[in-house]
Amino acid sequence: MGLVYVAGREGHMLKVLSYISVKCLTPAHAIIFYGATTIIYIISGDINTLVNYFSFAVWIFYGLSVFGLIVMRFKRKELKRPIRIPMVIPVIVTLTSILLVLAPIITTAELAYLYCVLFILSGLIFYVLFVHYKFKWSQKISEPITMHLQMLLEVVPPEEVAE
Repeated sequence: MGLVYVAGREGHMLKVLSYISVKCLTPAHAIIFYGATTIIYIISGDINTLVNYFSFAVWIFYGLSVFGLIVMRFKRKELKRPIRIPMVIPVIVTLTSILLVLAPIITTAELAYLYCVLFILSGLIFYVLFVHYKFKWSQKISEPITMHLQMLLEVVPPEEVAE
């Protein structure tokens, strides 16, 4: 739940997810959003299926993150790196993540893995439209929703902390 709150605060998700409850001084709506997505995930009713698809999705992100580290090591050599690790470790993690993503697809070619990838890509579409580019038409949609959610959930933006 803290992840959703911080993602909203940093601008990686909708800003309304970083708002604080007036009564409890907690990110109540972020908790509600997290709970709603959890309910969607457990609708399948089978914990093994949930674990399989979660593992599949999380290794996609792990692999992409570590691959990004490899790319940054070569493209942005001038950046200060407080912790340096041998290049063999990110390469091994990237290859392992590729194996852990492709193995379930090869062994049990189920259509559900395609749905998992489509679900991830749909999140990317929402991110691009509503967060990254902030098109005027998307702001016209999200601003009234944000306002109504503020009134319904009784939340306000957090105070800015002086750095």
